[in-house]
Amino acid sequence: MKKITALIIAFSMFGSLYADDHKKEKREHPNKLMSAKECMETKTGIQWLLSAADNVFEDIEEHGEAKGKAWNDEKWGEAIAISSLAANYSTVYDVWCKDMINHRVKMGIKKSHKDYLREKDKEKD
Repeated sequence: MKKITALIIAFSMFGSLYADDHKKEKREHPNKLMSAKECMETKTGIQWLLSAADNVFEDIEEHGEAKGKAWNDEKWGEAIAISSLAANYSTVYDVWCKDMINHRVKMGIKKSHKDYLREKDKEKD
């Protein structure tokens, strides 16, 4: 019985020795799903979708009363579908890209502040 207990303890300790292997992996950000280029493409896509939805709404506003009910229903469905796509992509952008971009901006501000302080120190000397 003592041998079995010793083997169980040895195997459980052996497994815990390799549990820290994942720390060796270097990742840019643990929640990074999209690259900066993909984030910019997503932002551009959102802008395009919002513009397209706005065009459909303007079309409804301009020609809605003159056209029939079927045309209005079709256009409203189109406007709702495009707006929903824009909302969904905005959520994706907000979750996966906004923090990354804010972090880059913050790092740029810190860098420019450090550069400013260096220049200020040089002027003192």
